[in-house]
Amino acid sequence: MAKGMKVYDQDDEVIAEFNSIERKGDKLIVDGKALGYMRMDMIFTLDEVLQGLKLALSWAVISYILLLPFFVLRHLFRKKPSKK
Repeated sequence: MAKGMKVYDQDDEVIAEFNSIERKGDKLIVDGKALGYMRMDMIFTLDEVLQGLKLALSWAVISYILLLPFFVLRHLFRKKPSKK
């Protein structure tokens, strides 16, 4: 099984996990888990997907995507703290 995408809060606690996305007609069905135990299918209608595209085309998301190679390289070369 493929590893899902996790969403964290400010305290590094997992608040949501998305395992798969599939299309049924004009809807997207996201299989996920909320707060670590509530497994559910989340249904996105066409209107909600279009609203999500508006959010995804914001300057914050576009700048993050443009800076993604820098973030990946910084993550790869970051020194791990030594435990003593």
